[in-house]
Amino acid sequence: MSEIQQPDTDTQVLEFILGEERYCLTIDAVNEIVKATEVTPMPDTPPAVVGMMDLRGNTTAIVNPKRVFETAEETPGEQVIIFDDDSDQQFGWLVDRVLKVETLQNPETEPVEDNQFVSGVVSRDGEFTLWVDPDCVHEQFSMATE
Repeated sequence: MSEIQQPDTDTQVLEFILGEERYCLTIDAVNEIVKATEVTPMPDTPPAVVGMMDLRGNTTAIVNPKRVFETAEETPGEQVIIFDDDSDQQFGWLVDRVLKVETLQNPETEPVEDNQFVSGVVSRDGEFTLWVDPDCVHEQFSMATE
């Protein structure tokens, strides 16, 4: 399980929807957000890897995080979050909808046990948001797309 460091200052996160659940991740990990376009399926990849997408001449591996996080919803994704990565291959997540960039003031998270992808739960205004770490997901599936 990855751990979220409790920031002492404000933290900007990108909030998005998968099915009926709200998720967030640090905005520092995000390179850009694009509309979902044609994704070419790839043979012999894990079920979470939807396929590849051409993004301005760059081959981008697309992962369906609903399959990673094991949500029951299988709605079609509308947007792709492209992540800033140190490797040569870009990767993205197919999400239902990106909501907003939000500044969390001194966020406190409740840890989540036995989940390698969901690092914690942020509670505010009576709503729960699952905080996820895209690096954990990328590490899990990068071998399958190389």
